[in-house]
Amino acid sequence: MQTGRGSQAAIARVPEASKASGHSSRTRSIFFIVLIAFLLRLSVISIGHTYRITPRRDHFQYGWEMGRIARSIATGQGFSSPTDLPTGASAWAAPVYPYILGGVFKLFGVYSFLSAWVILVFNSVFSSLTCLTLYHIGLRLYGISVGRAAAWAWALFPYAIYWPTRVVWETSLTAFLLSLTLLLTLRMGDQTPRPSTWVLFGLVWGVIGLTNPAVLSMMPFCLLWLLARASWRSQLAGVALCVITAMLVITPWVVRNYVVFGKFIFVRDNLPLELHMANNDEANGLWTRNEHPGNDPMAMQKFQELGEIPFMEEKQQEFRRFIREHPGRFLWFTLQRVAYFWIAPPQLNIVAGYDLMIARHVGFLIPAAFGFAGLWITLRNRIAGGFLLACFLLIYPIPYYLVTPFPRYKHPIEPEIILLAVYLFWVARRVEIRWPNQMRKAK
Repeated sequence: MQTGRGSQAAIARVPEASKASGHSSRTRSIFFIVLIAFLLRLSVISIGHTYRITPRRDHFQYGWEMGRIARSIATGQGFSSPTDLPTGASAWAAPVYPYILGGVFKLFGVYSFLSAWVILVFNSVFSSLTCLTLYHIGLRLYGISVGRAAAWAWALFPYAIYWPTRVVWETSLTAFLLSLTLLLTLRMGDQTPRPSTWVLFGLVWGVIGLTNPAVLSMMPFCLLWLLARASWRSQLAGVALCVITAMLVITPWVVRNYVVFGKFIFVRDNLPLELHMANNDEANGLWTRNEHPGNDPMAMQKFQELGEIPFMEEKQQEFRRFIREHPGRFLWFTLQRVAYFWIAPPQLNIVAGYDLMIARHVGFLIPAAFGFAGLWITLRNRIAGGFLLACFLLIYPIPYYLVTPFPRYKHPIEPEIILLAVYLFWVARRVEIRWPNQMRKAK
């Protein structure tokens, strides 16, 4: 009898050992994907010399306004002077990335090649880690095969490699943080979150607010989805804890802005300029280059003379005047920008004598079209989390429809677009196409 019980116990342990082995294998698999993604990006930076950023205009393309602020931080002038001229304290950008870049400048040299290599590697770390969050999101929504395929797609997708290896900006960090919030939301929806989990959720949103506050538009929808998943009364205290935590993270910077500028500024103040540049008498719905202090000497001089806050207030008044006087043009510009957000703004692309502008539009459109098709199938199949993905594709872009929709604005939701596209192809592989001659034979 003891032998029988021992055999039964051994048999019972086999599935547990198998599960543990399977989990360990999946863990090794996803970390292998992350490693490949990072090594690929590191190779592009090092072999492609993308860290050799052009020194034109005193290295302005080396982070643009964030680079200028980071230079001020590294040289002991504080968070200031986002243009070529010294203009004093600034709230032009959210603080996280300029301070990180400023620290890199302090350690490895202002606008040096080594600093560029370090910050691009920093970008690549978070771009590679997005494979991890994307894998777990796909695993929860669609299963392990889709999750793994989506992670590989992100690791190898050329456009996902471009941003972290070529552009000194917070784009890749924001994309990772937003995918992390989606993963946390899905996990919290499957259980009753503990207070510590709500605090962690709030901390992530707070960091997002100090990195790219435009992405906070997704926070209410994630919280609403969690409230709808269970008794909202039981979740309400957790939601409040999350919001309070996020506010506590963001508030010190808001207080700094108030102390420095004497008025309430939520994280950054450059929105009026962005709105004005895309909506003015000389605009065609896109960027008006000569209105930007970073590109036009006269605008830069005016920015220095007025100061940052009066300059932004003037641009806000001009934007409002344009809407009052030209509501039809504003509507037409906005409709154009809706399209350009998904197909990229017009840009001359001459390669070997050929204008590839249309090809560029098509190249941007195809992943988006696949993503929306995957979203439609997700919603049709009533997959949990479909509402969240719909918000990412439909709600997130709305603020960018009012300004020039530069391609990097779409990058924070491109991991989710890739996931939806992979799911579309995963479903399509099960579709059996029967040609007319096959149907006749079947009859």
